[in-house]
Amino acid sequence: QGGYQEGPAFVPGAPAAAVPPPAAVGPTKVVLLRNMVDPDEVDADLESEISEECTKYGKVEQVVIAQMDEGGKAVVKILVAFAETESAAKAVDALDKRYFGGKIVRASCYPLDKFEAKDYTA
Repeated sequence: QGGYQEGPAFVPGAPAAAVPPPAAVGPTKVVLLRNMVDPDEVDADLESEISEECTKYGKVEQVVIAQMDEGGKAVVKILVAFAETESAAKAVDALDKRYFGGKIVRASCYPLDKFEAKDYTA
């Protein structure tokens, strides 16, 4: 009896448990690459270059280059759909925080339902 409780204990001064950011998405077969290129760097070869680079991680089914405005700034999102979730996870591990053309690339999984609906705003 007394003060015993089931579950995790709160210890003042102890670091908080690691919590993924709200936008974190569980493993999917679609990878979102951000900060890879600027809008003026998008050219006719970019899609095939991305596809070729990503085949190191598995079979690439589709590459989408989405240019949009976010908070008044033009951004390029590159979405790569793999045949397998495991391939996408390998790509995220390899590409996230990698330098490409002097920029630090941000790679993450992208919600499959939004990708299939051609909603690239997530």
